[in-house]
This record gives sequence, structure tokens and C-alpha cells, in this order.
Amino acid sequence: MPVNLGAEAQVALKKLEEAKTKEEQIQAIEELLAKMSKHKGTEKLERQLKKRLARLREEVEREKARRAKSAPSFNIKKEGGGQVVLVGLTNSGKSLLLNRLTGADAKVGDYPFTTTFPEVGILDFGGAMIQIVESPPLFDGCAESANGPRLFSLIRNADVVALVVDLSIAPLPQISTLLKELEKQKIYLNKQRPNIQIRKTGEGGIQLIGSSLFKGDTKELLAFLASRRIVNAVVHIKEPVTIEDIKLAMDESASFKPALIIASKGDVPGSARNFKVLRECYDSRFPIYPVSSLTCKGLDELSNALFSSLNIIRVYTKEPGGLMSDKPIVLKKGATVRDVIKRIRPSMLKNFNYAKVYGPSAKYDGEKVGLDHVLMDGDIIQIHVS
Repeated sequence: MPVNLGAEAQVALKKLEEAKTKEEQIQAIEELLAKMSKHKGTEKLERQLKKRLARLREEVEREKARRAKSAPSFNIKKEGGGQVVLVGLTNSGKSLLLNRLTGADAKVGDYPFTTTFPEVGILDFGGAMIQIVESPPLFDGCAESANGPRLFSLIRNADVVALVVDLSIAPLPQISTLLKELEKQKIYLNKQRPNIQIRKTGEGGIQLIGSSLFKGDTKELLAFLASRRIVNAVVHIKEPVTIEDIKLAMDESASFKPALIIASKGDVPGSARNFKVLRECYDSRFPIYPVSSLTCKGLDELSNALFSSLNIIRVYTKEPGGLMSDKPIVLKKGATVRDVIKRIRPSMLKNFNYAKVYGPSAKYDGEKVGLDHVLMDGDIIQIHVS
């Protein structure tokens, strides 16, 4: 060690000698390089320190990348007929509910924040595979936490949001926190994007259609549109709206999700009273399903509700003269015979003759239908080609 290191550099060097972690060593080297005088007597030490610093930084980055690769992911690839995400505060009963519905093995604990990464299970609902994802708990200000952005991205990606509310404690503060945190991130449950159509034109200024439905000063509306560089457009207002509604309608980052409430721990003392309060306040906005994961009460009704919330149907195929398929084809409501053929063998469309349908959508079993026939859940379809 050079004898002419200054007092401050000597202190920094001592920190380096005592540093145990790589991060501590990096900090100590950076401090030493900043404090030491630069002259011939310190040139060799400076070179050694810089070389060591570069190696340590590289090792730390490699370790970070390795940890990130091995850590559970928030990016859950969708599987099956649809994805439902369970969202709730800590200890609301999400993990046990996931286990009961899907047979998953999520960790269940009586301490806060047991779930730190998403847990996934599959609910087999009569052949329709529904992916259930348990999210880590929400809390006041969770968007600013380390995993906040990934957590809300997980929720945005889901097809349906299921709010899990603990009936062993007051339910209204729980719902208030969940909705507040979601809406701060522009995730709106059981709401529709305001029905406003804006079509830009090359000239003519702003033409308002349905101006009587605007609940505000049209000067404020015109000023807002001008701030968005919309000066020539046809603005068609199709429902009563405020200026805030119009801002929301134009916000492409806003996400609107179908949702329901799962009232968990319905077996605990006081749960009936809390459930009544919950229904009185939110029954008009959300379907609410009371369950007990301990006794499994209400889980069948909840499974039906989750299937219905995804707006999907199960359609079975049947070969002429053969047996019905064991597993259904899962399609969105409103799907047609054409959609079934596209799913199983698109080339059959060229030689399609007719289909026979047995089930809810048929006027009678074996009804002959064409490609545009709309199917219903539980239909059996037999395709005939020429």
C-alpha cells in the first residue's frame, strides 16, 4: 500500500478490507477511488482497483440475471378456455381457495404476505379447462412496490377479475382498498368504456352529435379536444357523459374487466352479518358468491359462476355413425359451425355440405344447419361434407 494515501483514502481502504459482500466491496472501491490522490505513487493501486471493480460489477450482474431467470414469473401464459385472477388483501383466503378449486398446492399461512409470486391452477369444469391465477396481495400504495408494475400487468392480462373478500373482518374497507388501487392503475371492474365515437375529419371544426347528452360546458369539451390536437372531427355522444367520461373514453391505457366478488371464510362467526353488509353495498355492481374453503360450501356454485363469467361454451363433435367426442371444443359465446370447423380442420370448409346439431341450439335433435348457425353450450355437432 502506498505510504502517501490521505486520511480519507485510508478510511475507505479499511472499509474495503472489512467488506464482506460484493456490493459492499464495490461501494468501498468507488469511495476509495474518489478519495485517493492521483499521482505516480498511486497509479498501480488505481489500476488494480479499477480492474477489481469491473470484475465485481460483472459478477454482480451475472448473479442478478441468474436470480431473475430462476425466480417465479409474473408473466403467466394463458391456458385453457380462459384465465381468472384472484385478487385480494393479504390473508383473504386466496391460496386455500385456489387449492380447493384446482387441486393446486399453493402455500397457505396465517401470517401476512404468504403469497409473494403468482400461483396457478386449472379448474376442470365439465371439460372446459379454466386457468385460475392467485395474485400476490394488494395493499395501499402497492403500485410503488418492487413488484407493483408486474402485479398490475398480471391483472390486466386476465379475462376475469375475482375479488376475494374475507368475511371474518369488515368487508367494505377491503373492497374500497382493492377498487382504489385498481382504479389508480386505470383498471375498471364491471364498467364499460363510455360510448363516445370520435372521427377525425380534414376540415369543418368540431361537429357535436348528441350534445344534449353532455353534462357540462361544451366550451370545456372543445378546449379539451383542442388540447389533444383534435380540431376537426365528428364527436358522437351516445350516452349521458361528463368531461371525465370523455377523457376516460379516449384513454387507450384504461382497461375494463368483467368481475365478481368471492366472499371467503363464510363459516366463521360473524360472517353472515358481514355478508349482508357486503350485499347491501355492492350487489347491484358485482355478482357475489359466499364460500367456505374449509367446508367446501359454495364451491360448486362458484365454479359455475367462473365458467359463466368467461362467456365461453362447450361444443362436442360427433362423426357420422360414430361416437361423441370425450372432450369438448371450448369457444366464445356466439361461435358458429364455421368456427368449429376452423378449429378442427379448416380445409373442410371447401367441401362443407351441412351440419347436424343436437342440443340447446337446435330446434329439434339432428336439425340440419349451415355454417352461420350459432351454437350454444352443450351442443353436439356432426359435420357432413360432399
